[in-house]
Amino acid sequence: MASKPPDRVYIDESDKEDYKDLLEDSNSPLEGTGNPDVFLLAAVTGFRKGERIELDSKYGWARTEYFDDKAKSVIKAIAVAEEGLDVLLDKKKVYSIAEEYATTGVKLLKNDIFGRKYGTYIKELESDLKDIFESLSKGEP
Repeated sequence: MASKPPDRVYIDESDKEDYKDLLEDSNSPLEGTGNPDVFLLAAVTGFRKGERIELDSKYGWARTEYFDDKAKSVIKAIAVAEEGLDVLLDKKKVYSIAEEYATTGVKLLKNDIFGRKYGTYIKELESDLKDIFESLSKGEP
């Protein structure tokens, strides 16, 4: 029997300021986006790095009802890539995996955005996405 999804996603308490910087700093391309958007980008960034870190102290960051279907699909895809299809029966584990990747990803994301010349992150992200699209179009993994 499938478990119920959690009512919120958690971040590590120590990462709260990093998330707020990404959301509120005028030099951040994520300024003005929502908590779910930044969480999802952090989770994807951590997943691409291939590194999960368990949360030391949980802080409720965003209610899962605020994630649209596409965002929830990305969270599920990350979990399936990590654990296989059976993980979808344990919705709490699905979100826990995303939370662990986000713990890694938020620091990488903050460094990528603020550790470079203004605008560089968006240009590099665009280039990376183009490369991924082209390799998928050619049938490459």
